[in-house]
Amino acid sequence: MKRWLPWMIVPLVFSVWVFVIRAGAQNLLDDSDTKVLLINIQERGDPLSWFAGDWPLFNHFYRPISTLFFEMDLKLYGLNGAGFGMTNALICGVCIWLAFWVGRELTDKPVVAALGTLVFGLAHVQLSVLNSVFGSLWILALVCLVGLFRGKFRERIWVVVMGFLGCLFLASLVPGPLDFKNRIVDWLPGRTASVMAIFGLMSVGAYARFERLTAGRKDEVPTSTDLPATKGTVVEKPGRFVWGWVVVSAVGLILALGAYEQAVIVPALLTGVMIMFSLQGRRVHWANVALFWGILVGYLILRRALVPSDVSGYQAQQFRDGGGVLNDLLLYLAPGLTNWSALVGSLEVGVLSLITSVPWVAGSMIFGNVSSMVGVWRDRGRWLGIGLLLMGFVAFLPMAWLKFFAHYHYFPAVFYSLFLVVFGQMVLGWVVEAVSPGRVLAPVREG
Repeated sequence: MKRWLPWMIVPLVFSVWVFVIRAGAQNLLDDSDTKVLLINIQERGDPLSWFAGDWPLFNHFYRPISTLFFEMDLKLYGLNGAGFGMTNALICGVCIWLAFWVGRELTDKPVVAALGTLVFGLAHVQLSVLNSVFGSLWILALVCLVGLFRGKFRERIWVVVMGFLGCLFLASLVPGPLDFKNRIVDWLPGRTASVMAIFGLMSVGAYARFERLTAGRKDEVPTSTDLPATKGTVVEKPGRFVWGWVVVSAVGLILALGAYEQAVIVPALLTGVMIMFSLQGRRVHWANVALFWGILVGYLILRRALVPSDVSGYQAQQFRDGGGVLNDLLLYLAPGLTNWSALVGSLEVGVLSLITSVPWVAGSMIFGNVSSMVGVWRDRGRWLGIGLLLMGFVAFLPMAWLKFFAHYHYFPAVFYSLFLVVFGQMVLGWVVEAVSPGRVLAPVREG
């Protein structure tokens, strides 16, 4: 616990910051969805009735848990917008703390958890700071070119290219899907996503903790590249009630499903936790897969029985297909490839396009993405990096077929933020390798 305590300053700062800058104007209640929702809640006057059918907007969604948060505000504050704004800020503060906990359980690395929370927290309050920090990475990219003069060109070219393109690609990953001030902190309907995030993160964090405490290491022969234990290595004991974490995870899943439909991917994320820990050499408890997917099946059956199964007018309006779906999916899985159409379009002009910046920038992003994924695969921590990237992708997956709303990205952003930090550590390693002197072979001994 001692090694984690200093890093808790990060979620503390950002949870307080979000609370300080919270929205408090009465016009918070002027949004059309909010107006209709509150009117229908007041007319019904029965909070528990929302568990038996459609939610207050009656557009065929089952969200009794999210609705209870609106019921609570009406009970506490009436139609005072400041009270609703304060609740929104408190929900975000809880999510920031849970993001830190999820980072702790998935990585067991204080710096990664803290920096991931820093990225996630800044997306609530000052995204421009992230833009500036990541945008300045082009300076590190130029520094990598110094490595061409640190040894034989043929030996240095690959490591320099890796560092150069890695920096450019990392610089392009922000803002990505990170922008929550308007749609989460200051917009009441975004509360459906943030309430779901509370319970979804609780489910993922609790189950990751269970596996971290109980999944023993596989019997493997140590290799020369394995890191030795040090005096800072901590061996955690499971405790008597360790299976309680599975219960907490299951309860979190149930509550998340009752808050927002995006939670249908939480069982997949919990399965992903097992896969990631297994690839890292742990004996995970695969039987628990049946529990989490069974809960999802039960939810789908219940939802079909309680909510109309036909497509509502709102749902029909929001559905989409085509290139926008692919582009948003690539935003998580391979963001550099979103530049492909720009590259092809510029090259169709002919060789004169090469005097513009478009083909060079687009090409750098594409090749930076490809080379970076190769670098991630070669890295010792590849399963953590790949796992976090895929968890962010899966968390967003069901929302890709809907027209853009920033709150769709809120839950996935926790995993995306952690990936940025893990990937950033890898890129810094490539930069160091690029600028370090080339290999010097020892002279051949005679005799």
